[in-house]
Amino acid sequence: MTEPNRLTARLAQEETLLRQAYPGARIDRESLVVVLPGHRLPAGWSHEETDVLFPIPPNYPAGQPDNICGRPDLTLANGGTPGNSQGVQVHAGKPWLQFSYHVEPGDWRPTADPASGSNLAEYLAGALTRFQEAD
Repeated sequence: MTEPNRLTARLAQEETLLRQAYPGARIDRESLVVVLPGHRLPAGWSHEETDVLFPIPPNYPAGQPDNICGRPDLTLANGGTPGNSQGVQVHAGKPWLQFSYHVEPGDWRPTADPASGSNLAEYLAGALTRFQEAD
């Protein structure tokens, strides 16, 4: 199986797991991103919700996802810039405010069966913690 076909097959398996954990989430295979629409934000942010996105590396699952993005106009409730934000980036043809979020390399352990190793749903669960505290 060629590398693009392996990735396509892996993402099909992973989309099931992703939607079990986050029913509204989807994988955009063309842009290689995961999008979760309408994620509710706690107090302290300028908006009550944001769509969330993270890119899928082309060498996934060996390459782990990195960073997470929210709406480009997201600020702290007081108008301040959120900590660990890296400015507006373009993903899937749209602007997104990117936040630093990383999994330690030793903690990323994908297996042939996505359900038994590191996967996109697990990454999203961890990355969403970035929005738990407005700072």
